[in-house]
Amino acid sequence: MIELLNITVSFLFLLLFSLFPLRVICFDSKNIFHKFSTIDLILLNLIINMSLILFISFTNIDYLKYFISLITISTVYNLYNIIRYKNYFKFFVNKNFIFFIILNFFLFIYLVSNPILAWDGLENWYFKAQNFFYNYNFFDLKGLKGNNNYYPHLGTLIWGFFWKNSLLQYEYLGRLFFIYIYLLSIFSISELIKNTKNQFKIVILSIIIILSFDNFLFRGYQEVLLFSLFIFISKNFYTYIKSQKNINLFICFLCLNLIPWIKHEGFLFTLTYSFSILFIIKYFTNKLEILSLVFLTFILIFIKSYIFYKYLDLNFAHGGGGKILSEFSLIIQFIFIFFKGLLIAFIKYKIWILVFISIYFVSKEKITNTKDQLFLKFTNISLVLFFTLIIGIYYNLFTNSNIDFNWWIDTSLDRLIYSISGFYVIYLIFFSNNIKNYIFK
Repeated sequence: MIELLNITVSFLFLLLFSLFPLRVICFDSKNIFHKFSTIDLILLNLIINMSLILFISFTNIDYLKYFISLITISTVYNLYNIIRYKNYFKFFVNKNFIFFIILNFFLFIYLVSNPILAWDGLENWYFKAQNFFYNYNFFDLKGLKGNNNYYPHLGTLIWGFFWKNSLLQYEYLGRLFFIYIYLLSIFSISELIKNTKNQFKIVILSIIIILSFDNFLFRGYQEVLLFSLFIFISKNFYTYIKSQKNINLFICFLCLNLIPWIKHEGFLFTLTYSFSILFIIKYFTNKLEILSLVFLTFILIFIKSYIFYKYLDLNFAHGGGGKILSEFSLIIQFIFIFFKGLLIAFIKYKIWILVFISIYFVSKEKITNTKDQLFLKFTNISLVLFFTLIIGIYYNLFTNSNIDFNWWIDTSLDRLIYSISGFYVIYLIFFSNNIKNYIFK
């Protein structure tokens, strides 16, 4: 009974955390968020508050006091909205949101029933979360127990933050945040489904969850955060292409610039995504705003790298080096080991199988909408660049690392592949929107 109370309180805290500062239902047609769904605004609030906590981690602000202040303000603000707007409360009792709550509780209970940490979660991430649980800040991470000082800290900061600000302060309660943002992102992308029948949306949403959920990744790993952010990035960039509204582009870059603070390879993902945009920039009328945000992204990556260089540690290679392989037999060996590992990763994370099936059918369909064509062109470019990047990362490790290459493949390739799969979940939405054409053609 106490565990159920724990879970309920944690969910309420997470919900209140994401119901402020933006009002999650817009009634004013002139508001820039007027066409945003409530789920999108909840997720955007979550990302804004993640950004604020990231900033606070460089200060001496007390996390508990900040949390109490935020939850109090959010409670008062939302009670005011419920009183003022008659329709405000209706969203929280509709079928979709109730289904969202049920899924959260189901997965929360699933995690709580087996709350163990995996090796990497315990060795490389747990002590960072513990640092923030005890109200220490970023600068106290230096020399912390664990293998890699150069690992970024945002995921563990959120973990430690909700661990500290939970009812009984059990470690695993901090990890419930990962489930919450994971489900929010999937509910968000499912809103692009054109079929208005709730049953159809629930089926597609459930398929995505079944194929992408892995209990192992909630044992202290950070990849779920990348997966979730990439889903929200894809939706907002698609919306930007369709509507040309700056707010959607800004949200893309807000999410994109959180990624380097979550995983070490995140800066490479961010750069790759930014370069992908440059390949299609000629199709946009407002090229300056895109170039400005890409340039700002490069600046922010440089600032992040400088902060780590000055106060913690900086290691771009992460086991790699500058040696270039030239022996043909070794190159063949690399190709065999890498692509064998890649195939296993696709089988493990079956969301990729459905993504590739969707790509096949969508590519065969004659898309008449030019904006849809542009977005699909962008996703195809990014897919090629991302896999080129991943091949380059592991080629470098094969050539330069002192650690057995099979170990690198076995312990990291599947999670790396999973991280970026979030960006391509949108292919499933394109497929589902035209599924009748594929079946009855």
